[in-house]
Amino acid sequence: MVNLVGTYPPIRCGIATFNRDLRQGLLRAGLEAQVAVVAHPEETRLAFPEEVKAVLSKEDRPAYLDLARRLRGPVILQHEYGLYGGRWGEWVLDLLEGGGPRVVVLHTLLKAPPPGIGPEDFAFMRRLLAEIAQKAEALVSLHPEGEGVLKGLGVTTRVVHIPHGVPDLPRPDREALKRALGLEGRFLLVSYGLLGPGKGLEWALEVLARVLRQNPRVLYLVAGRLHPNLERREGRRFLEALLQKAEALGVRRALLLREGYLSEEELYRVVGAADLFLLPYPNLEQASSGTLSYALALGKAILSSPFWHAQVALAEGRGVVLPLEASLWAQAILELSESPGRIRELEERAYAYARAFTWPRVGLAYRRLLEVEGVRRRVA
Repeated sequence: MVNLVGTYPPIRCGIATFNRDLRQGLLRAGLEAQVAVVAHPEETRLAFPEEVKAVLSKEDRPAYLDLARRLRGPVILQHEYGLYGGRWGEWVLDLLEGGGPRVVVLHTLLKAPPPGIGPEDFAFMRRLLAEIAQKAEALVSLHPEGEGVLKGLGVTTRVVHIPHGVPDLPRPDREALKRALGLEGRFLLVSYGLLGPGKGLEWALEVLARVLRQNPRVLYLVAGRLHPNLERREGRRFLEALLQKAEALGVRRALLLREGYLSEEELYRVVGAADLFLLPYPNLEQASSGTLSYALALGKAILSSPFWHAQVALAEGRGVVLPLEASLWAQAILELSESPGRIRELEERAYAYARAFTWPRVGLAYRRLLEVEGVRRRVA
């Protein structure tokens, strides 16, 4: 029995979705998998599905060691800074004590400090990652260059690259979905995800203002709910400021804000309707993006900032990657809005690329990793 540790639906975050999809991939690969959830205190009361066998509060440190000692069999633990308790989630180290092989999936790998992170915190995060590596039998990098970054930290633990999985979905009928939304005849830009300052949405509104001067049929649909941590700290202030900025720039009528958590069906319809999917992320250190992976899975034409994951995923003509300069982005959007052949070409290349890492394939890759680590552990 494989133990997945991290968050899990009905918690609404990217790692929860990742754990759910990974479990399905493991089941398809012939491995039974159960889940242990570490959640914010108020989330521990949610109605979790039957595969969730343990739920603990991220603020309850004694429960970490207790859980680690109770887990039998291999463990796949999701790591993101701040996901667990303590400074930058340092209590995760307690979860790596115990019996079976510990495999840690690294959702963030930092080559340089991201925006807002000072040198002291950055040094602490790097030390924490090195300690995690010492306690794990294997590390999974979602980025192909992760091994090099980890070796630079002196990490000697085995590192395996397994890409972020994507759902195995049919290509959407873009025009039909646009008609269903009442947006036929418009050139539709879409961004979705957990909303907050890290998505670059405020900056994208400045690009939209430039675009509308030359092409008034462009619309920008932003879909998703506020990031729960942001909402806990400051309520709806971010969304109110976003709408105020749209008014000030004169683009409010071209901004469609679809607020709320999207079901799988709604997500397919919204992303599938996009003529061009936008990822204006300011944090260029982002090694993996579930949002980018989903857009690739649906074969979308994508315009992105040059963050780490996008540089690899959108290479070789699978998308358009540009620095965050408003004039460059506006020019690219205007050119693509008049180039349906180029849009189709980007869509076809993105969809073909994503077939290599659908969740069933990713599940098999994790199975192979667990089998190797199990043998290595028994020999040791």
